[in-house]
Amino acid sequence: MTFYPKLVRDVFYPLSLWRGGELEQLRCLREYERTQFLSPDSIRDLQWSRLRDLLDRAYARCPFYRERFDRAGLTPHDLRGLDDLRALPILEKRDIQERGEDMVARDWPRGDLIPNQTGGSTGTPISFYLSKARKCSRAAATLRHNRWAGWRVGDRAAVLWGAPRDRPANTWRSRLRGALLREPMWLDTGHLTEASLAEFHTNLLRYRPRILQAYARAAVLFARYLQAVNATPHRPHAIVTSAEVLEEEDRRLLEDVFGCPVYNRYGCREVSVIASECSAHCGLHVMAEGLYVEIETPNGPAAPGEMGSILVTDLLNHAMPLIRYRIGDLGAWANGACPCGRGLPRLKSVSGRVTDFLVGDDGRLVSGVFLATYVIAQRPSLGQVQILQRQRGALTYRIKPGRNFNPVEDLEYLQNATRRHLGEATSIDSEVVNELPAEPSGKFLFSRSTVTPEHLCHSR
Repeated sequence: MTFYPKLVRDVFYPLSLWRGGELEQLRCLREYERTQFLSPDSIRDLQWSRLRDLLDRAYARCPFYRERFDRAGLTPHDLRGLDDLRALPILEKRDIQERGEDMVARDWPRGDLIPNQTGGSTGTPISFYLSKARKCSRAAATLRHNRWAGWRVGDRAAVLWGAPRDRPANTWRSRLRGALLREPMWLDTGHLTEASLAEFHTNLLRYRPRILQAYARAAVLFARYLQAVNATPHRPHAIVTSAEVLEEEDRRLLEDVFGCPVYNRYGCREVSVIASECSAHCGLHVMAEGLYVEIETPNGPAAPGEMGSILVTDLLNHAMPLIRYRIGDLGAWANGACPCGRGLPRLKSVSGRVTDFLVGDDGRLVSGVFLATYVIAQRPSLGQVQILQRQRGALTYRIKPGRNFNPVEDLEYLQNATRRHLGEATSIDSEVVNELPAEPSGKFLFSRSTVTPEHLCHSR
């Protein structure tokens, strides 16, 4: 029914937002559709206006940032432009772990605080809060970036995803809502087997979504499976990859197998969409109306093309500001203007979020991101963790302990939680270390497996 997507966009979706008190999302979307074509200078002016407001509020209402300014001998009024933000120290994940409550704005209505949590590819779990208004603006940003890939509200879509908190609830009300709003079909990549990949193929051929959104490595694994079994895949209009680094050879594989363009996206749970590709595929446009991104090197701000550490300031989350937050990834700026005409700054490349699938004792595959978020993140006392795998069904956890680390209880938790996901026969060792060094490239790999899941790639 070709009229149905328009019915969803124009009627059902706005009604759903109205019922949920989230019509702010549509206002933000209209704003972002306009501001993306402002000049680079106008976008920087908008960022500076929002940054000044954020800094004033953080200084007045957040004990953590008041201390941070005072130690630096500064007040927000001493900062006269975006570049002056470098006078403030970098916000590390451990700062949020240890001082998160002092980063929440004092007197902010508790009913307006939305809790969230991430383990992320760095293996360092943190908890944080959003305001309801920030939830709306984040959702609007996602919708705008979806549109660049030709994905609009009401289009059929499917997601190859593994985060349980993103999975729609299995109640009759949620199923009815999902059907009315055409919410994406969920294909669970938390545990991958040959049978589940075959089921993905069957479901996609039946549902025929316009858009496929996927963890980058899960999409690649699925494509290799389809090649190995000589299956004819469903060909969507586009594929949107995120959550993990998309290598160029993987992009070529996906475009060859599925016969459609791939739109790479970069984001994290703490600030949502950071940057996405447009149809020109000349780098990733930053969501600059809501975020101020820096790329920092040991010698200062990175020049175009120079790799450095990505820092993000969320300009719109006043409930719990994240200012100069080091995500743990490396990136480089693109140079010159994009042919699409958008004035948003662009990332040339992003690296650092490289995770491996881990192979369970029965051959199942579990992504490192899944374990980071749903095993490690549930136990802040574990601090920072890295997983190594050299043989099927056996893992070694390297642990840099956090506060209140209890060797007996925390290691018992790791064993029990891991076996629930990788199989009861999984062998688990652990090693407590003082540091978890980055790779020579500067990347930190949360999980590294040298086990090739060849059992998923045999021909029939």
